[in-house]
This record gives sequence, structure tokens and C-alpha cells, in this order.
Amino acid sequence: MIEIVSNKLNPQVIPQLHIWGYEVPIYLFCGGLAAGLLVISSGLLIIKKDSEQQFAVRMAGLLSPLILSIGMFFLFLDLENKLNVWRFYTAFVPTSPMSWGSWMLMLFYPFALLQLFVLYQDKLGRFDQLTFLLQQTNRFKKQIAFINVHIGSGIGVYTGILLATFYARPLWSHSVLGLVFLLSGMSSAAALMLWMAPPVSRRLYAMTDMYLLSLEAFSITVLIIGGLTGSANTREAMIGFLTGPYAPWFWAITIFGGIILPLLLETLESLGKVRFSPLTPSLVLIGGLSLRFVIVFAGQETATFH
Repeated sequence: MIEIVSNKLNPQVIPQLHIWGYEVPIYLFCGGLAAGLLVISSGLLIIKKDSEQQFAVRMAGLLSPLILSIGMFFLFLDLENKLNVWRFYTAFVPTSPMSWGSWMLMLFYPFALLQLFVLYQDKLGRFDQLTFLLQQTNRFKKQIAFINVHIGSGIGVYTGILLATFYARPLWSHSVLGLVFLLSGMSSAAALMLWMAPPVSRRLYAMTDMYLLSLEAFSITVLIIGGLTGSANTREAMIGFLTGPYAPWFWAITIFGGIILPLLLETLESLGKVRFSPLTPSLVLIGGLSLRFVIVFAGQETATFH
């Protein structure tokens, strides 16, 4: 009698562990960045700071649906059966994060468009056909902004929850991952607005991004502690993540290059000790993209087998 010992890592059980390629982390990054831009621009509208930060707020409102569309394109490339994408919208499944995400993405576009009508009233007012719509969006601009804050926050969290529901991947199975991706997307959005803002407005976005980076670092710390103190599966996955082949990428590019160094530079810029450099927001954006790549790829290295 020949005894065969097997587990889920046996290639006969799971022939291909790496299901997701580069398309998914790019989609997650674009989704988080677009959500962050929508939230920040909507927040400035609510507190009536949009006139003071007009250029950056307008650009954020314009770029958020465009960046989300780029992310959706990469997600479309990842789909195995591309012609069946419409089936996501034939039903709503309350227990499915993908169903929630699909419908929130659909809501994103019309409300982001309504906010564009608010932000570009002076440009669009020359078209008589839009007069009634412009009047209504201006009348309800605060309500539209409030809705967009919730939609943007929901999509930002969803990009992390999407991974957290894959319990067979112990590195991902942490609810705090939604918070990590939300804060990372918000930080990336603040960095992009810092890049676009005129010199007189840069201090506001530098300070905003500084606080968001601090919160992101805290949430990543919570994620790591949760993994190391969790079950045997999550502990092994987290140790492998922190010390394995993706560790240099994570520590050098994501943590040091994407959080610690720009946090130091933005602090000095806010205090007036150094001049603003476009390198700072660039580092934040690279770090945000790196975070998605390293989480997605490293998470597929381990599976639940205990």
C-alpha cells in the first residue's frame, strides 16, 4: 500500500496559485486614488474651501472618474470571460463584497459627474441646454458632496475588503486591510493634489498628507500585529511577508520610500524648513502603488493548509 500525503499546496490540488497578475494591483491603486480624490474634493466643497483651492479641487473632480476608468480598464483586462461582465448588474447580493463594489462603482460616475457640474459652473454656463441642470446641482451641491464622500469612502474601503474576504489567503484575511487601503488611497490623493496645487496652497495638502501617512503607518502596524498574533496560518503568512522575497520591496519602497521619507519631507515643508519638491508626492504615489503590488503578489504565495 502506497500512502500519498497531500495538502492544498500540492500542484495537483491547486495547479496555479498565482491567479491575479499586474492588472489587479493597478486597478486597486486607481480605485483607491480616485476614491481619495473624490472624498477630498467633496470635503473641501462641504467646508466651503473650494473657492480658495479652486484649481486643485477642480482637477481632483475631473481626474477622479478618469483615473477610476483607467482602473476599470485594467480590471476588464483581468476578466476571464469579458463578455459576461454585465452579469454583475443583474442582481444585488448583500453578502458579496464584489456585488457591493460593482454597484458602488456604478454610483460613482453619475455623482462624480454631478460634482463636475458644481465645480465647472462658470465654464458650462455658456450652454443654454444645461441651465436647468446647473441650477439644480448648484442648489444641492452640499448634498451631492456629502453623498460623494460616502461613495468615495466606500470604494476606498472596498478595495481592501475585496481581498480580506479571501480566507484561503491568510495574508489577506484581515478586516483592517480595508482601512489600510482607504488611508493609502486618501494619502495618494492628497499627494496628487499637492503636486497640482499652486504654491500658496501646497502647505494645506502637505499637512493633510502628513496626517494621512501617519494614520496609514499606524494601520499597517495594526495589520502586521494582527497577522503575527493570529492563527498559525496568518502568523506564517505574515512572517513570510515580512522576511521573504517581497520583504525588501515592502520595507524599502512601500514603508521607507512611500511613507517615512515623504512624511519627513512634508513635515519639513510644512514648517518652512525646506522648499517644496515634486519628489515628495511622487514618492507617496509610488509607495501606494507598491503597497498594492506587494500585498496582492505576496498574498498569493501562501494558502491555508493547516
